[in-house]
Amino acid sequence: MVTRRRTLRLGAAILAAASGCLSRQSGRRTASPETTPSPHETPTRTPGDPSSGTPDDTATDTPDDVPTRTPDDPPEWGPAWTMPFDGWSVLGLTSDEERLYATLSTNGGPSAVAAVDPSGQEVLWQTESEGEAVFGSHSSFQQIARGQWGVTVTDERVYVVAGFVDEREWSAVHALERETGDRRWSVRRERGLSVVGTADGTVVATGLEFFPSPGETPAPTHTTPESPLSTAIYALDAADGTVRWTREFDDVQDVAVRNGVYVGAGERLVGLDFDGSERFTYEQGPPTQVVASDDRVVYLTGDDETATLHGLAPSGDREWRRSVPVRELLLDGDRLYAGGGTVAALSGNGRMVWRHDHHGQWLLLAPGRGRLYTRSGIRMDSATAYDAEGGASWRFDPPSNNAWPAAATQDAVAVEAITPDGDGPDRTLYAVDADGHATAALGRETFFDALGLDGRIYVGDGQSTLVALEL
Repeated sequence: MVTRRRTLRLGAAILAAASGCLSRQSGRRTASPETTPSPHETPTRTPGDPSSGTPDDTATDTPDDVPTRTPDDPPEWGPAWTMPFDGWSVLGLTSDEERLYATLSTNGGPSAVAAVDPSGQEVLWQTESEGEAVFGSHSSFQQIARGQWGVTVTDERVYVVAGFVDEREWSAVHALERETGDRRWSVRRERGLSVVGTADGTVVATGLEFFPSPGETPAPTHTTPESPLSTAIYALDAADGTVRWTREFDDVQDVAVRNGVYVGAGERLVGLDFDGSERFTYEQGPPTQVVASDDRVVYLTGDDETATLHGLAPSGDREWRRSVPVRELLLDGDRLYAGGGTVAALSGNGRMVWRHDHHGQWLLLAPGRGRLYTRSGIRMDSATAYDAEGGASWRFDPPSNNAWPAAATQDAVAVEAITPDGDGPDRTLYAVDADGHATAALGRETFFDALGLDGRIYVGDGQSTLVALEL
């Protein structure tokens, strides 16, 4: 069971990471001696005309255009059912659109993954691993309040990362059979490992070197190394975990996987083929976020007023470039959403579909892709709903100085808020309907994760219970 002290520390880590105080640095630690491709000549791209033929779009919405909903006194949000995991903390939830996969952990380990059938309200299997669940080590991780722990799910496997990263000792990637939970293989390194994507029979993992180094004494009194940390990119065979190749980069900020592996490192974006060879190097950075689809790679440089989006073909050829005051990206097929000082939707060719000049972050796309939600306002104390095709619809403003969208179904959203001092439990979760009105509220000391599936919201309460809520 995670102690309250550790619960509070983990909760603080969530808010710190989501606010940008921590970086995922998606590379994962030391290079393996296994197979390292030799360098060969690759095209180096340099930026051309910044306009790239795209018009300068003006905002389509202003804050005054958006109606604000303030909850009165909604009724208590009673659970449809609860599932206890005695002795475990429910830290994360992942879905394959049929099942839930609960990430469970204990203080000091072990950790586990439980496959849950929500319709039958039963645990189908539960598999333990040595060590604690590793924060931000799954491919759907985003720098937002929800989904800080989880697993990477494919048609056949569930990939789990566990170890002793806080202690700077080691971590391991485990491949579990999706139907049975049986462990097929494991890869362990003295680095902080993460799974960043799967494609072409390859599991791409990153390994960020530990700082200080394992066993270093005395431990340094500062927390920032004098030089950038190195990140190893591991290509693992999905069938048996064999390390096909390893590449190592310094100062990795983000990695995206689609029809290649795209690494934002230092002042450049590097495109790799699945054999480890370099497809291109694009010399403009530093890239802070990288996203990729089959047809396009988009990366972000700078932030706020200096932020620039770069749209590239998978070959590395520049297709468009646009300055927009944003700091986070969410790519859904041919639609790119960006948030920061502005919330915007762009088409694949960089054309602005809509733009709302009001602060918004922690982008959450609803199932069905019809609606986008953000944490909004300069005080970050509300949630705004955006129609995917037309911009802002409404803003939900609870009595809190800190609120954000936590999880969504196709027609509704759960908004989490820090309860004002002395007003009850530390956190309140509001059920908000399609028009922005609160229909119910649930108070808890901690929420570690929330996920929408088939009209319900599922919550890991940070203690030992999975909670199912009807929307």
